[in-house]
Formats: sequence, C-alpha cells, structure tokens
Amino acid sequence: MSSIVPGPQKKHEHEIDAARAGAKPLNAGELNAAAPHVEDLTGLDDWPDSVRSVVEDEHERVTSLASNRRKTADLALPELVRGVDELLDLIAERLQADKPGLLRKSKATPADELDDVAELLGIPSDEVVPAAGRGELRTALRTIKQLRAQLKELETSHNHSRLTRVVTFVVRLALVIDGAPETASALAPIALDRFAKAVPDFQWDSTFEEKLESWRETRRTLAAR
Repeated sequence: MSSIVPGPQKKHEHEIDAARAGAKPLNAGELNAAAPHVEDLTGLDDWPDSVRSVVEDEHERVTSLASNRRKTADLALPELVRGVDELLDLIAERLQADKPGLLRKSKATPADELDDVAELLGIPSDEVVPAAGRGELRTALRTIKQLRAQLKELETSHNHSRLTRVVTFVVRLALVIDGAPETASALAPIALDRFAKAVPDFQWDSTFEEKLESWRETRRTLAAR
C-alpha cells in the first residue's frame, strides 16, 4: 500500500489549519513562508543614523527584488527615497557651509592629501584639484537639486535599476563627507559632476554585499586617518 507524503506547500497549509484550531502555534516566519528572512545588518552601530537608515532600507529593497517580491520592494520606496533625500540635504548643507571659505579664497587642501579620499569615491588622481571654484560649487548644488527631482520620479516610476545607482552614489558620498568633511568642497563637486555625466562607476555592477563591505572599508579607512 502506497502512502502519499504532502509537499511543502500542502504541509504548510495543514500546519496553518492546525494552528487556527489551536493544536499548534506558528511563528511569524511560518505564517509568511514565501517571504525569506531578511538578516539584520551588523557593524553599523557607529555609522551616522541617517546613513545607516538608508543602508538598511536599501538592503530590504534589494533583498525583496532578489526574491521576486516586487510589490514589497515598491512599498519600500517612499521611506528609502525620503532617507536619500535627507542625505542630499546634509551634503548640500556641507557645501554651503564651505562656501564662505571659497569666496574668501582660503587656503586649499593640497592635492596629494586628497588622493586617498578621492580613491574612495572612484575619482582618478588626475581629476583631483585642491579646491573647487564658485562655478563648480554652483554646479554641484544644481546637480543635488536634479538628484532630488530624479528621486521623486523614481519613487513613482519604480525604476529600481536607476534607483540603485543613485542610492549607491549618495551613500558613498555621504560616508566620505562624514568621515572627511574637510575634503567636501574639493571632492564632492567632482563626484557629483562625474555622476551627472554618467561616468562608469566600479560599484554599479557590485552586489549589495560587495558594496556594503566597500562602505565599511571606507569607514575604517577614514577613521584611521
């Protein structure tokens, strides 16, 4: 006599029926078996709250996309976009704070001191200049404004591929400015200009895990300066 062993889905349905009848309690993961568990990110305790929040939201979004939960990924967009917009605010505020120094033509940071930090942003050493001028600063602030407009459009269009590039760029720039604020006026305009011109970036094709490790290394490198 043959026996029929229920498949995973049927077995799961039986367990839910039993739980409803009070025979067996189920935890939240069992009640939503189709949704994979999203592991908590570690090693971010000393990160700025604004950056950590965006990285956690981005992790949730890309994990949802990887498991074919497109609707869940779409639902994560408003909070993620809000967080990235806040990071752009912080970047713009830093550039505005440096503006009086630029107008007074204060002493620029030597280029050789910027090279190591520029490398973290993917900026070649031959593009590094000791200080940005007023024109470059205005262009940088205009690019930030354009990025904000892009974020609003991406929130409604659900263009996840494009959003990944924006988030990757903004998180890395925010980490560098937080860790080396004295380099912001020199390097942020270059980084923003390269992004606006769609200059290929080595992190575009990286997995989230690879980018996260790179961001962690950025934090460690800047902390050791």
